[in-house]
Amino acid sequence: MEGLTQVYRFTAPLEPASKAFKRLALSHFLCEEIGVFKQGVSCDEMIAAVLSAGLNGSVAFRVRRIRGSIPPGEALALETGLNRLASKTPGIAVDLENPENILDVVSSNGFLILGRRVCNSARRSIMSRSGGRKPFFHPSSLKVELARTMLNLARVKQGSIVVDPFSGTGTVLVEAYELQAHAIGLDVDPLMVYSSCRNYRWFQALVFQALGDARQMPFRLADAMVTDPPYGRRASTHGSESLRLYEGFIREASRILRAKGWLVFLAPSVLPVETILVENGFELKDKFLIEVHSNLTRKLLAAFRE
Repeated sequence: MEGLTQVYRFTAPLEPASKAFKRLALSHFLCEEIGVFKQGVSCDEMIAAVLSAGLNGSVAFRVRRIRGSIPPGEALALETGLNRLASKTPGIAVDLENPENILDVVSSNGFLILGRRVCNSARRSIMSRSGGRKPFFHPSSLKVELARTMLNLARVKQGSIVVDPFSGTGTVLVEAYELQAHAIGLDVDPLMVYSSCRNYRWFQALVFQALGDARQMPFRLADAMVTDPPYGRRASTHGSESLRLYEGFIREASRILRAKGWLVFLAPSVLPVETILVENGFELKDKFLIEVHSNLTRKLLAAFRE
């Protein structure tokens, strides 16, 4: 799901891959692969790969560990060793302060993946809009990085009409606006509707926000629906039994979404919402499990309206 701690190998042209990558929140940077080596490879062998790549401009090596694949001291020693050896190698200029090429060495599962950094993701910018950085916060609020992930799974792009029928504090809608989409929110709780507008003003996001029931939406047409229905002790369903709530909003999503529109939402893992999706004309494309705590696992579903 959007990178996490995995390393992906891109075979697509770099320009469109870079443009897509810059939307991501759960990944950090995109690299053009130079070489893959087994753990314990010599620095000389990695430097030889860099020379063969024919890079232009100064370089600096950065070593990163995934899930503690090597001890911190070993990672630091490798980074120091590579930079020191490179500085003594004809044909390579090392600049640790302001390099023209950052060479990332990622340690994972017994391998070292060496690549030239192409670009960073939008993670830093996205995280600047996280919970404690906005005027209105609620304990049940969706994490901003997960909201961006869900919008990406829904293929939201510039000009898309995006509806969140359980808009809460407005996290999804602010991120939709950042993607230059038309953001529309609905919530049954007047306090949430009023308070979320404080967040929209804070982030200068143009959002249409309405008060209403997700089972009877006052909307006609949308390209995507991205939402986090209420669950657990800290969220209220206002008297609605959970499965009935999902049935109602999925039925409405089927009515509102264009053909080939996307519905991306979260649900408790125990609720059989997949059947409801099929009954309402959706094809389930992706499903991911997210452990919230020992007693609650949620599933993230991305469905396509046929």
